[in-house]
Amino acid sequence: MRFTRRKKLPTVLEVEEARRLVKIPNKRYPTGLRNLCILKVMLNMGLRVSEITNLKPGHISITNRKLRVVCGKYQRDRDLIIPEGILDILKEWKKRKPKNTKYFFTTLKGGKISERYLCAMVKRYGRRAKIDKIISPHTLRHTFATEFYRQTKDIETLRMLLGHSLTSTTSIYITLANIDVEKAMNIFIPIV
Repeated sequence: MRFTRRKKLPTVLEVEEARRLVKIPNKRYPTGLRNLCILKVMLNMGLRVSEITNLKPGHISITNRKLRVVCGKYQRDRDLIIPEGILDILKEWKKRKPKNTKYFFTTLKGGKISERYLCAMVKRYGRRAKIDKIISPHTLRHTFATEFYRQTKDIETLRMLLGHSLTSTTSIYITLANIDVEKAMNIFIPIV
């Protein structure tokens, strides 16, 4: 008899927790503005850490509201529509970021941001936002995907937005979105 291990469901933020998280960076400072921009892009577009760190200025067209995710050798590139609500923060960062740099999100000197830095930043902001979950940049991707599915119930579009090749990979978000059903059943008072 073969046993299959149950996969643990990924951590997602509630909408209120995500709102608290994006209130932490102080956008008066260049790093705060950059970090706020990164958080909003990850929460509203579901980009992976590597996709954020490798994003080039030419991959973003604010006037056309398009963001091109360029993936590795065997993955598919994808074009995403930038949500209206994050255009202003992208414009603001574009004006303040170091000029003539290879990457869109950079260090203050124009260098590439490390994935390790992004992981530490998300964890640090999560603690400061008093989020009682262990979070990472991938948590923000899971949060986007879960909330997108809750609102649209469109698994095929979500698959394309996330850059998954198989719908079965994306189907975990159906389960996460249905946690609302479980919460409702927990407060339901049996009839008899």
